[in-house]
Amino acid sequence: MNYIEIANKIFFIPGEKDGRYPASNSLFIDDEIKVLIDTGMGPKLAAELAKEKKIDLVLISHGHEDHIACNYFFEAAKICCHKLDAPAIRSVEKLTELYGLPPGTELEKSIDLYLRDFFGLKDSRVDLEFGNGYVFDLGSIKLNVVHTPGHSAGHCCFSVPSERLIFLADIDLSTFGPWYGCMDSDVDQFITSIENIKGLDFEVAISSHKPITYGRETINEKLDVYLNKIFEREKKLIDFLSEGRTIQEIVPQAFIYKKFPEPKGIYEHFEKIMIEKHLERLVRKNLVTRTNGSFKSLR
Repeated sequence: MNYIEIANKIFFIPGEKDGRYPASNSLFIDDEIKVLIDTGMGPKLAAELAKEKKIDLVLISHGHEDHIACNYFFEAAKICCHKLDAPAIRSVEKLTELYGLPPGTELEKSIDLYLRDFFGLKDSRVDLEFGNGYVFDLGSIKLNVVHTPGHSAGHCCFSVPSERLIFLADIDLSTFGPWYGCMDSDVDQFITSIENIKGLDFEVAISSHKPITYGRETINEKLDVYLNKIFEREKKLIDFLSEGRTIQEIVPQAFIYKKFPEPKGIYEHFEKIMIEKHLERLVRKNLVTRTNGSFKSLR
């Protein structure tokens, strides 16, 4: 098992394939109360960890499949998450609904099969629901919950103030940028969450899909680049809407994905949800007008 010590009693566990989706990175705290943050490292690694360590608490950053897939390995642990993401963790069906696929369609069936067959995703217990500011006293370490909605309604980061360390989860500092393709995602909340994170005092940042980042200035620079992806997407969208366009005309431009991976239908669907969220935001800001299903920029 690859434990990378990043502070006293705090270990980074890289997920399979360096934490790239469909895996994710985890954090292990080996204190009087032993904590694992997220179980998406992959079944082989999860099985090894469960055998080597007696995990007392499993903290889930949010209820997406690549963060909860291996919960079932930790039967003796208490599963804990934000109250808003608890329903999606308890029920694969609820998670499927959050992807917003039309009920009864082949796309909905394919995502459900993907979650259950490829991930082996199962309904999970949730033993404790927490909120913003909840503090886990682990012995010598105190772990603070920072509610950071946007990616999901209940998305959380976790900070260890004594070590100036933060687990960013899916504020993941990826070159792709923020992802908000679920029905409970929110672009404005995502922006606010990133700005709030920048206001915290830390020197070490761990994200779910990228390596560890050190140094406050470097972390904030990466957060700025990550955040600016949202505004870059909006600029492209506004420029494209110099003439009135429908959703059906906008989505194939792939302003977010640039090129749709396979299965193309699923990623086109996620693009549509994210574009719709941008359009709602731009209409609210009076930068875009909507008329009979057509959208046009006002500048």
